[in-house]
Amino acid sequence: MTQSAKSSPDHKRHHAGEVEPFPSGRITYLAPKPLPTGLPPVDHGHAVGTVTDHYLDFGVGNSFAFAWQMVLFGPFGLFLLFAVVGPVIAFWGGYHFGNGWEDAVWGFKGAFNLGFWIGLGGGLGTFLTLMWPRWQMYGRAEKIAPTRFNRQRREVCFVPEGHSDPIFIPWEELEAWVIESQGATEYGVHRQYGFGIGFRHPETGER
Repeated sequence: MTQSAKSSPDHKRHHAGEVEPFPSGRITYLAPKPLPTGLPPVDHGHAVGTVTDHYLDFGVGNSFAFAWQMVLFGPFGLFLLFAVVGPVIAFWGGYHFGNGWEDAVWGFKGAFNLGFWIGLGGGLGTFLTLMWPRWQMYGRAEKIAPTRFNRQRREVCFVPEGHSDPIFIPWEELEAWVIESQGATEYGVHRQYGFGIGFRHPETGER
């Protein structure tokens, strides 16, 4: 979904159901009014931010849960590997291949004293490395004004890139389209699909 109509190839007004072919695919224009499907809403791309009974913000959604799991588990798992798993293996090796409990305890203490600091330093380094791109992402997200779909007022608030003032568009004046394209690659036929929303500026008529 985009905040501009750059994906639309011309400047005429399109209507729901209109199909416009191009060399590698086609564009199908949809009705701006919601079409109930009977299925629960799913945000696969995590592009939806705040959702209430009155409005929905699109463009700045929540992060994937798996990404946060990796950020937290990666450093913690590395610490456990060196500070716990390594000493336990040293304890087991000292007991079975050494002189019993004395070598087992000696091996455990030596591995723990060394592994604790290696795990702590490696875990902190991994945490900072994984958090750096997320900090950059949040810095960019703070500068993005999401598109707000207001259910009560039946209008959409856009702040296109390069603009500072919001643009309010009535629900029924939106244009929505689906792009289907395909092309041949070395791996076979590659199909792509996209969804876009556009509008005409109420003052200039620019798409």
